[in-house]
Order: sequence, then C-alpha cells, then structure tokens
Amino acid sequence: MTHWLLQSMGAFVATLVLHAAAVRLPGRVDSVRRFLLVGVPAGVLLSAAVFSTHGHSVEAYAAIGLYAFLCELYIFCFTLAISSVSVMMLITLREGRLDEGRFSAVHEPGQMVDLRISRLIRTAFLEHEQGRLRLTEKGVRLDRAFAALRRFFGHETG
Repeated sequence: MTHWLLQSMGAFVATLVLHAAAVRLPGRVDSVRRFLLVGVPAGVLLSAAVFSTHGHSVEAYAAIGLYAFLCELYIFCFTLAISSVSVMMLITLREGRLDEGRFSAVHEPGQMVDLRISRLIRTAFLEHEQGRLRLTEKGVRLDRAFAALRRFFGHETG
C-alpha cells in the first residue's frame, strides 16, 4: 500500500476512535458536530503531513480527498441510521422483547412524527412560534439546498 493511502486511512481510523470517545462525553453537542470537532483537526493534520512528505502532488490531494470522502460517507451513514424508523425499531427491540400491541404503541406514526419534530427543533431547523412550527434560518437554508438538489437531479415537486 502506498504511503499517502496509509496516512489517509490512519487519519480516518483515528478520527473514528476519537469520535467514539467524543460522543460519550457529557454535553449538548450533537454527534455530527462532535464528529466535526475531531474530524476537521485530523484533516488539517493529515493535510500538513501529506504536504510535508509529498508536496503539492496528486498523491497529497488524493490522500486529502479520500479522507474527506470517507468522513462524508461516515456522516451520511450514521445520520441516515439515526433517522431511520427501522433502526429505531431495532434499537427498541434490542432492549428487550415487547408484545406487538406495546411495540405498535411505541412506534405509532404520530409518535414517530413527534420524535422527528423534536429532533428538528433540537437541531435548530424548526422552532415554535405562537403555537405553530416554522422553519428557522438554518431550516430555510437547508430547504433551499434541497430544492436546488431536486432541480439539479430533475425531481421537481408539484
């Protein structure tokens, strides 16, 4: 294996280990931000290391690009899992058996919507205003980004 590939993979594995430790620390910082708190400095250190050993070469940029890709893939996978209804059901069942009636009550569609709304409020995409939900500025930016992606990929909605 080439040196730049080992450096990139080593930085990514170190980031995963540090993220695993970071999510166990007390505090109100969500897991994505905790990942960024360890991932960005690791990426900076990786960049310094590959530029010092390889200069501004294709290998150096490949190492940085691979690290960024792996980090993005990791963020995508764990945020997808966090919001997955199936994963939430499996986590509930992991904690012990439930009879079907109780299981259905825990995972009633209305409660799942409430859970998602509370998560969107906690992450500052939504807020309560005069008894109604509304997008925050952060939510508006995300909506605009999704709209642009829908247009780009040809998935316009009605």
